[in-house]
Amino acid sequence: MTKLSIKHSGRSLNDLEKQLKKVLNAMPTVIGQAAVSHFQDNITKRQGVPSSGSLQRFKNRVFESSRGRGKGILNDTGNLVDSIKIISRNQNSVNVGIRASEIPYAKLHQQGGKIPITDKMRKFFWAKYYQHASPVGRTRGNRSSSINQEADFWKAMALKRKNSTITIPKRQFMDATPDLEKAILRTIKTEMNQII
Repeated sequence: MTKLSIKHSGRSLNDLEKQLKKVLNAMPTVIGQAAVSHFQDNITKRQGVPSSGSLQRFKNRVFESSRGRGKGILNDTGNLVDSIKIISRNQNSVNVGIRASEIPYAKLHQQGGKIPITDKMRKFFWAKYYQHASPVGRTRGNRSSSINQEADFWKAMALKRKNSTITIPKRQFMDATPDLEKAILRTIKTEMNQII
């Protein structure tokens, strides 16, 4: 009996088959990592979601605090970006997202919504006002307004009426877009080219 040995790039078909199985088993994780990177870039680099060849930028903040100045929207501390991860995976699928228990405000940013102003929030707003207001602008009975815009912003927030709300605009950073699909297809192509 004659044996026929077919080789490609110096490897046998059995080796290629083993390598293909290995890559296919790892593919959900690879695709998940591509999605995680894409969503993180929406926040850190793009400041919006690419859609149909154009960039839908996040709505600007009403007020830019000194802490957030120069940083992108949704990227003040970096916690939101760091929390985007692979939640679960199996052979056929991968779920990428944020656990609500880790970052409870992620859903609010993703979908938009309203937050009722609580007494605890008012105390925080007053504390921020006193932190940023000059001593002259915060004495009782003195009607002159503070020169500091940040102090004025915090004072206005503290003086909002009872039962008022803060509106957070929708800043959807995780969405299945054609650009995400292209990024995933590029990743798959790169992985498959490593075999061949």
